[in-house]
Amino acid sequence: MIKIKKYSEYDGEGEYIGRYNYHYGLKASPLKNPYSGQNNYESKLNLINRFEKFLKSLTEDSPQWKEIRRLQKLYKDKGELTLLCWCDPLPCHGEVIKSAILGEIYPKSNG
Repeated sequence: MIKIKKYSEYDGEGEYIGRYNYHYGLKASPLKNPYSGQNNYESKLNLINRFEKFLKSLTEDSPQWKEIRRLQKLYKDKGELTLLCWCDPLPCHGEVIKSAILGEIYPKSNG
């Protein structure tokens, strides 16, 4: 099972997938959404669609896909994985990352 939780409200082990956060001392994840917008449902859906197109446009050797491969290994080894972001209860780009980890989304071919 892969869960997506709000960083500030989760007290367990997880993998941060968001932007740099000074307050919590968090480095930006390679999987941060490079797009930003208003913090509402419709805007989040648009940002998620843009992130999915972005991720699919990258090749296997990109930092983002290398991070997805690392997360896939963690998931395989543990049987579960928690992705941490800030979106909850709004839609999150973590759903796209989850799909990539599960092999439902692929990188662009190098050829």
